[in-house]
Amino acid sequence: MRARTTLDPSGSISYRKQSRPAATFAASVIQLQARCTGAGGDPAAIELLPVIFVDGITQTALTRPLTRNEAFDYHGGRTGKVYCVLLRFNEEEKRFHCRLCAIGDDEGGWKHPRDALRHLKCDHFGLGNQCDRWSVFFSIYE
Repeated sequence: MRARTTLDPSGSISYRKQSRPAATFAASVIQLQARCTGAGGDPAAIELLPVIFVDGITQTALTRPLTRNEAFDYHGGRTGKVYCVLLRFNEEEKRFHCRLCAIGDDEGGWKHPRDALRHLKCDHFGLGNQCDRWSVFFSIYE
């Protein structure tokens, strides 16, 4: 005999993506490394954080162009921005994945490296953008 299935909405599971709060800003690179290690990130990528953030954790340091030596040492000689060093490319899927996340935690990855920048800033470094227009709007109604 075949099992009966029900389409009762109270018994169905919702798989809709839920937004997570942004990571808290850590002024110390050592704290950032500890947090990424605890999250299960790639140790080789975590060791690069002091090289990337020499003058502190800022968006400017994350989006600066790679120097020639950095490109050969960390990125296979390819030019690009520093945040590209924190990504790995999956040949089968043709998508980029975050090396600071545990494998499989960044969901489907990203088609372009620039799309992962928002993830890095918000979920790892606490450098999310805040819209001043909306914050003023909401402060009126508080």
